[in-house]
Amino acid sequence: MGGAVASIVHVDALLRGMGRQAHCMLETWKERSSSGRVFTRCRIVDDPPGLPDGAYEIAVLGETIVTKKWSGVWDLTYLPPSVRVDDAA
Repeated sequence: MGGAVASIVHVDALLRGMGRQAHCMLETWKERSSSGRVFTRCRIVDDPPGLPDGAYEIAVLGETIVTKKWSGVWDLTYLPPSVRVDDAA
């Protein structure tokens, strides 16, 4: 079974979607899968109030990642390996 393998790192990001653009903070951490592979996951925290539900892009450290907000809750998202959050900490 997978689990967290590192502490949480916070990274500044930019949300774009639903006709809006806003700064937010990503909370990121590494998880190990049952096969031993390590992935970086993130969730949006400290986002502005009132952003509508729907599809968004997260611009972070030179990359763009797709996410969604449904019923006021952001999806957990995997970051691609090219996003090196350890370097941003």
